[in-house]
Amino acid sequence: MPPGPGPGGGVEMILRILYRSVGSENAKNRPAFYSKRLALASLLRAVEKVEIPTRIVFVNDGPMPADRLSMMEEAGEIVPVTCGSNRASYRHVLRMPRLRRWAADDLVWLAEDDYLYTENSLSALVTAAAARPDVEYFTLYGTSRLSATSTRRRPQVTDDGGIHEHAPVIGGVTWARTATTTSTFGLRVGTLVEDELLLRSIPFVGGAFDRATCLTLQGFQPFRLPELGGEPPLVAPSTVAARIARRAALTGLRATLNAVALARPERRRRTLLVPAPSLATHMELGAALVPGHDWPAEADGVLAWLQSRSADPTQPSPAQPAQAQPAQAQPAQAQPAQLHQAQTAQARATSSAGARPNTAGANGKPTTAGGPTPAAATGGTAAGTTVPGVLVSGITSRAVPTGAAATSASPAAGLSPLAAADQLPAPGAGEASPTAAPVLRRPSVA
Repeated sequence: MPPGPGPGGGVEMILRILYRSVGSENAKNRPAFYSKRLALASLLRAVEKVEIPTRIVFVNDGPMPADRLSMMEEAGEIVPVTCGSNRASYRHVLRMPRLRRWAADDLVWLAEDDYLYTENSLSALVTAAAARPDVEYFTLYGTSRLSATSTRRRPQVTDDGGIHEHAPVIGGVTWARTATTTSTFGLRVGTLVEDELLLRSIPFVGGAFDRATCLTLQGFQPFRLPELGGEPPLVAPSTVAARIARRAALTGLRATLNAVALARPERRRRTLLVPAPSLATHMELGAALVPGHDWPAEADGVLAWLQSRSADPTQPSPAQPAQAQPAQAQPAQAQPAQLHQAQTAQARATSSAGARPNTAGANGKPTTAGGPTPAAATGGTAAGTTVPGVLVSGITSRAVPTGAAATSASPAAGLSPLAAADQLPAPGAGEASPTAAPVLRRPSVA
């Protein structure tokens, strides 16, 4: 369904979420309530509160656990990629709005997969973006602020989470100007297209490139003189020549970025707003877990939301792994007389019905060749098929485990037939039987 008219008579803004995810974990110090499934569920819960059309594209870098995959299939489009690093996947999604020709006024939310969202976070984001068209960038997370004594060459960044300037109250939420955030933020498509080259180049400066990104966009010099050579790497180059080359390359890149930031004209200096206090948090212990909110209680609320949307109340809770079922008793063997009667009845039925091929597919619907369609056989969309919103470049036949097929191909598993047809087979799904998938409201799809 196309978006309807907005309040001013124009086309209504669409919230487009690009959710980057990877199946593996890292060694960060996580809170007890952390899981990537919880992070995904918190975002989907927040989407339910958004009152404008919302589209979600899940950009999955490598295989994904079956439980998360089933939630993604129900909520939006899945795009499998092979990027191999945070920097590469970040640069990949920055191109997607331009390549897909999204409307300039649409709002894009770039999301990583380890954040916990409050229930009204995304609705507050949409309200602020609609109320302040003069603001280009928004985030839901961050405590850094620019001091009033900051200059373009010497930005003074504090982490007190206070409200220093540019703090409008929109929809009951106070928004403050923030100095930096992470790679999870929002902006309009038109702004992203204008800043795309800069956004895709800055990750090569090394270190915390998200900090350098935010300062550069706002016209502040991101690196001081002692920082030009870069921070010591986790694994030092093996030779002196390699160390010298690395330092020279970083010095050149960072000095160039300083010049770009200072050369930005006033009209191209961006503003970055954040709620005070934050409405989302990075799920990492220490300063990354922002103050001002009871995050363990928020996590409990997300789990309760998942519990309420269990596909089958007789199945285990979505928050708990499926329990092994006790072995079923084997049926008694048929006696010879009973077996003879059954064979006789079967022969009579066959002779009366005639030899008719079974043309029903796996879902009981007829197919054109007397068997399941290629899509039904592989659990995906056949190569060369044109499906709205999905680019299919060819799918090789492969066996799909029973657990994966139940969640990705069968309408009886919680998907509508259209949603099932729209999804590509995702790598790694079905390696283990998934837990009961929550029934989620699918955002409207263009």
